[in-house]
Amino acid sequence: MQGVQTILSYLQTAVVLTLVLTVLVAVHELGHFWFARAFGMKVDAFAVMMGGIRQTSLKDRLVGRMANSVWVAVAYLGAVFALLIGAFGEVPWLYTGSLALVSVVLPVWVACRLGTLYHLKPNDIVRTMGMSWGAFLVLLFVATRFQGVVINEVLSLLFFASLIGLLFVYYAPVLKKPEDSPMGHGVVQINGEEVPVRFRPLWSRTDRHGTEFSMLLLPLGGFAAIRGMHPKDDGSEVKVEGGFYSKSPLARFLVLFAGPLFSVLLGVVLLTGYFMLHGQEKPVDRVEIGTLVVGSPGQKAGLQVGDQIVSVEGQPVARWFDFVRMIRDRQEVPVSLQVRRGEELLQVSVTPKRDQSPTPVLGPDGPTGETKIQAKIGAAQATERVQLGFAEAVRASLVAPVAMVGGLAGLATNPSRAKDEMGGTASIVNQAHKATQEGFWMVIRLAALLSISLGVMNLLPIPPLDGGQMVVAFIEMLRGGRRLSIQVQNVVATAGMIAMLALIAFVMFVDVNRFLGNNSPSTPVTPPAKTAP
Repeated sequence: MQGVQTILSYLQTAVVLTLVLTVLVAVHELGHFWFARAFGMKVDAFAVMMGGIRQTSLKDRLVGRMANSVWVAVAYLGAVFALLIGAFGEVPWLYTGSLALVSVVLPVWVACRLGTLYHLKPNDIVRTMGMSWGAFLVLLFVATRFQGVVINEVLSLLFFASLIGLLFVYYAPVLKKPEDSPMGHGVVQINGEEVPVRFRPLWSRTDRHGTEFSMLLLPLGGFAAIRGMHPKDDGSEVKVEGGFYSKSPLARFLVLFAGPLFSVLLGVVLLTGYFMLHGQEKPVDRVEIGTLVVGSPGQKAGLQVGDQIVSVEGQPVARWFDFVRMIRDRQEVPVSLQVRRGEELLQVSVTPKRDQSPTPVLGPDGPTGETKIQAKIGAAQATERVQLGFAEAVRASLVAPVAMVGGLAGLATNPSRAKDEMGGTASIVNQAHKATQEGFWMVIRLAALLSISLGVMNLLPIPPLDGGQMVVAFIEMLRGGRRLSIQVQNVVATAGMIAMLALIAFVMFVDVNRFLGNNSPSTPVTPPAKTAP
C-alpha cells in the first residue's frame, strides 16, 4: 500500500510541475509576444508547450503486425504491470527484467518502427539512441567511475535517456526542415520522393493579425515565433516585412529583454501574494533550535528541536549570531552548552564538525557576503510565520531576484560552490515533490522562485539565451544599427552553443551525483532555516 501511495504522490508532483512550468514559460513568452507586437513585428505563432501529434498517416508504409500501434501499447502496459508486480511483490528479478524492457528493449522496438515509418537509415536510429544513452553513461562514469552503482540505477537513468532519444526520432521529419517553413511541417524521403509530414497541435486558432495560438503536446516549454529571426548569409533577414531584424537594435533589445522581465515580475507578484496571505518565516528573538540535521553533531549530542541555548562555555548568549560566532571556529573541539528544555537546565557537550568547503559567514545583521571554512553542529534557528503588509511584502519579494543575481556573481568568482548550489531537472523535480507534499502555498513559493530563476538565467550573456542575443543587439546599437557579419554571428552562436552544452552537462552531472547520493544534502529533521551553525 505504501508503494502505491508513493507512486500516486509522484504522479501528483508530475501534474503540478507540468502545470507550473507551462504557466511560467507561457508568461515568459507572453513578454516577447506583447513587446514584439508593440514594435510592429509579425508573430506567426504563440504556442504553449512543444511538439505535436503527427497528423500524416504513414502506417501504409509498414507491413504486417508492425503496422498496428496496439502491439506497442500492449507491450508497454504489460511491461509496466510486471514492473509494478516486481516492485510491490518484492520480486527482484521481475523488477529488473521489466525495468530493462521499458528502458532499453521497448524503446529500441519503437525507434525501429519509427525509423521504418520515416524510411530512416538504420545508422540514423543507432546514432540517435546511442548518443542519448552514451551521454547519460558518460555522466554516470564521471560522477561515480561506476563504483557502487547497481543495475537498477543504471536502467533508471537509461529510461530517461531512451525517452529523449525517442523524442528525437519521433520528430525527425521536422528537425531538419527549412527555417522559414510553417510550424509543424516537415518531410521524409521515401524512395527519392519528398513526402510532406505535418504535426498538429491539440488545439489552435488564428487571430485577425495572422498569429496562430496553439496548445501543443509535450510539457517542455512554449514559444512565440517572431517572423524573420533567422540570420541569412546574404543579410536578407533585415528586409523581411515585419521581421525581427527589420527593426532597430533597440527594439530587438527590448523585445528580448521582455521575456526575462515578465518572468521576474511574475515571480515577484507570486511572492508578494505568498508573503501577504501565507506569511514569511522570520527568526525568533531567542536562541532556540528550530532545525537539526539527521546525523549531525548536534543531534548525536542529544540536542532537540525547541531547545534554547543559554550559554556556550559558560558565556551567556543573547543572539543567534553570538551562538554561531562562538561555535564556528571550534573545529573538532568539544564545546559545553547550557540548554533550557522546558523547565529543565541541561549541560550538553557537542563537537562541531568542520565544513568541507567554504560557506557564507553570518554577521550581526545577516550574511556578510564572505565565505570561509567553518565548524557547525547542524542546527538552525527557530522561525515564526508573520504575515506582511503590501509594501513590506513587495520589498521582501524583490530580495529574491537580487539574491539570485548575487548568487550567480558569487559562482563566477568561486566556481567550486556550483556543485552545491546548482541543479538541473532532477533537482527541480525533487524540490517540486517536497513542495507538493507540503501544500498549496509551498507550490506557489516554488513557482515564484522558478519564475525568477527563469528570468535571471535567461539574462546570462550566452547565445541562444535572451541575454546572449541582447549582447549582439547592444553591440549593433554601438555600431549605429549596422548588423554584425554572418561570420561573426556564426562564431558567437557556436561559442554560445558550446557553453550551453557544457552548462547542461554540468547540471546533469550534479543531478546524477545527487541521484546516487554522492553529493546529497543532509536530511533535516524539520524544514531547513536560513542560517545554521
